Amino acid sequence: MKTSGSTLCPSSPAEAGGLLLGVVDAERLVRFLPEPEPMTASLTEAITAVDAPEQHFRFANRCIKSGCGQWSEGRCGVIDQVLNLNQHLSEAESLPRCAIRLRCRWYQQTGPTACVVCPFVVTDSIERVPA
Repeated sequence: MKTSGSTLCPSSPAEAGGLLLGVVDAERLVRFLPEPEPMTASLTEAITAVDAPEQHFRFANRCIKSGCGQWSEGRCGVIDQVLNLNQHLSEAESLPRCAIRLRCRWYQQTGPTACVVCPFVVTDSIERVPA
């Protein structure tokens, strides 16, 4: 899947053509890489050999909108749900470093508040619907 110039889903499945964004640490926080690592065939093969790779790593890929089971009413339901559950959080004075922010679906949809909760989002399951 070509990611160049596309709006990116910051919580996509581990797939060739995507980007490796970060690693989930022991506290279940995502530690983002300084620059995303392209998911080459060999990297994808190595990462998908791990059971439930999305629970150990965070990936980005082109936002597929209605092709995703999380898409609802023209929006990404993931970030809406996360922000709804964390209404007590306010925008940070400074945002965490992010190599995809300007192309990120969550940032485009909800602004800087998405960046506050982003490191806490660990993908447990992916549901896709046919396009």
